[in-house]
Amino acid sequence: MRPRSLPTLTLVGLSHRTAPVELRERLAFSEPALRRALDQLGSGMTEALVLSTCNRTELYLVSGEARATEDLLARLRGIETLDLVGSCYRFEDELAVSHLLRVASGLDSMVLGETQILGQVRDALETATAAGSAGRMLGRIVPLALEVGKRARSETGISRRALSPSSVAVELARQTLGDLRPVAALVIGAGDASRAAARSLKAAGVTRIMVANRSFDRAEALADSIDGEPLPYAELERGLRAADLVIAATGSSDHVLTASLLAEARRDRNQHLLCIDLAMPRDIDPAVAFLPGVTLHNIDDLEAICAANLQDRVNEIAAVEAIVEEGMADYREWRAVEPLVPTLGALYQRAEVIRRAELDRTVPRLIGLSQEDKDLIDVMTAAIVRRLLHTPVAALRARAGDPRAPELAQLTQELFALALDDGAVPSS
Repeated sequence: MRPRSLPTLTLVGLSHRTAPVELRERLAFSEPALRRALDQLGSGMTEALVLSTCNRTELYLVSGEARATEDLLARLRGIETLDLVGSCYRFEDELAVSHLLRVASGLDSMVLGETQILGQVRDALETATAAGSAGRMLGRIVPLALEVGKRARSETGISRRALSPSSVAVELARQTLGDLRPVAALVIGAGDASRAAARSLKAAGVTRIMVANRSFDRAEALADSIDGEPLPYAELERGLRAADLVIAATGSSDHVLTASLLAEARRDRNQHLLCIDLAMPRDIDPAVAFLPGVTLHNIDDLEAICAANLQDRVNEIAAVEAIVEEGMADYREWRAVEPLVPTLGALYQRAEVIRRAELDRTVPRLIGLSQEDKDLIDVMTAAIVRRLLHTPVAALRARAGDPRAPELAQLTQELFALALDDGAVPSS
């Protein structure tokens, strides 16, 4: 049996670089939608993973025949393929892997070097694993991307003084409102982005921070951590009446702040209100921008501040690119050896089956052996097997990328009577 060839990895997606927030939110996956998509993909693909954040939606597929396409992505979200024309990118194999490594390292983020994406990539793998859609290839590539991302941040200055989207939002608020210390702020949500926003508000000197969340326990926990004021979700209108600044970052699939709700809450208050929407899909109804005295910003409006913050870290890009290339070298080595893994595994298993059978047949005939003697014989025979196999295995690995590697693997299977069909390993 010839060594198996690896299936194709394809990526199709869009990001803040290629699509506006209005389109990105239509492609964003809520947790239930993500699970449904992975279940749907699992029936026709070898492996599947979806990375959905405020700045990108990307579909990674591993399959022998099917490919990730704009049409497939559109069907998963129930929109027309024509709506995606000109906004999507598509990569295969090495280009797809390189893109993921760049994403995890922060090179493709709106905020260069931001760290939140690492957790989002990790969460995407955990979700795919739980759904049974992450297999051998994604199980190697995604941890490699996480490793590259961690190295980028620990070995370079790419994350030095980097801002998160939440801290950028607070900087935008400072530029708009001036001194934030007398400002009353309302944070809607209690997830990672909301926590980061609340901490940034606290660091900016904001003395009154209200936190509203559908789960009051989570709102209370976040408020306690920053000496804030938890707000029952049913009393959101009261918070809106008191607020000068609203930052929304929930995981809701619908608008949590509608124009009618805000208009009613602000009916008797003429003071200016700044609303910043960090969610994807958006938490705040775009119609809010037309209310008198209200300024609304979404995630894409943060880009100018991100660009201003870039200069401190732009000189680190080359160092991060070098780490990404080292990661790609690891990937190429793994991909070259991977088709030989069944042959090498079967070789070691066949040797172990023979060794164990001979021990079981011979040791009982040796009278007077203590358990320590038997253990020593076991260790000795295992060492003999390892030393005998070391040279042929090393030779196969060294020639993994050689055009003759398939023939060498085939010869190894014949010489050692290795039957790899259906994963079976021959007995002695």
